[in-house]
Amino acid sequence: MHGAEGWVPIVQTNRVGSDPVDESTALYTEGRALLESGDFVGAVEKFEASIARSPHFKTLELLGETFLRAGDPARAIVPLAAATTLNAQVKAPSLLAEALLATGNRFKAHEIAKLALARDPMNKRAKAVFESTLAEYSAGADE
Repeated sequence: MHGAEGWVPIVQTNRVGSDPVDESTALYTEGRALLESGDFVGAVEKFEASIARSPHFKTLELLGETFLRAGDPARAIVPLAAATTLNAQVKAPSLLAEALLATGNRFKAHEIAKLALARDPMNKRAKAVFESTLAEYSAGADE
């Protein structure tokens, strides 16, 4: 087991006199640009650095979306679950439902799709997951 020796909290790595929120915002902006250019690896690095300085639901959501777009839905689950918890908008849970479905967790994907639809009944992503998992979910509920 390893102790805390050698561990340096990220806040201590900020530049002297800098604001962690300002640094986080700058890293988020850089990450968005990298994501839009298709540089998923670069985007992940920037989003993770931003989150380490000042966690925000939107950065977590984009980190999860980046993993989904890069074809790694399993890695998308944790940041999307955090974003879903930290904010009541619909995008994070709809993406989370897609990630769960892509990893084969159809039952949980259905439950999260229901959560997303409770937030926005017209959300297309959540509707698609909900409808594609309804029969299995209903059969499992009867057991």
